[in-house]
Amino acid sequence: MSNEAELPPLIHVEARAAELEDLRVFARETGADLGCRATPRREAEGWVVDAYLSADRLEAARSSRSAGRVQLEVRENATAVGRQRQAEVGLGNRFSGGDATRGGETVRGTPLAPVRGLGEKR
Repeated sequence: MSNEAELPPLIHVEARAAELEDLRVFARETGADLGCRATPRREAEGWVVDAYLSADRLEAARSSRSAGRVQLEVRENATAVGRQRQAEVGLGNRFSGGDATRGGETVRGTPLAPVRGLGEKR
């Protein structure tokens, strides 16, 4: 976690532009993370796409060459939201002391529990 504390926060923004090509140029120029499958949405004034930029890259993106054709609206600090959600996750083993065998036997002689919540909190 020591590296996490040193990284700038990740900011979720909506990038808006009149032309789809303006969003493409902006994403290439700034290195904005559009996710594995960017899906621009058509609106009355043009196109909108969700993007993620670190706080320091956000400031650089606002002064990029393509920034004049793209409007950025900050939606949330994704790092802070992620930390809040992590606080909701317990640290203990939810299956210890409980009925972890309610999934039935699928391998002879071995009770298997239903698979839920395999994520590991660090």
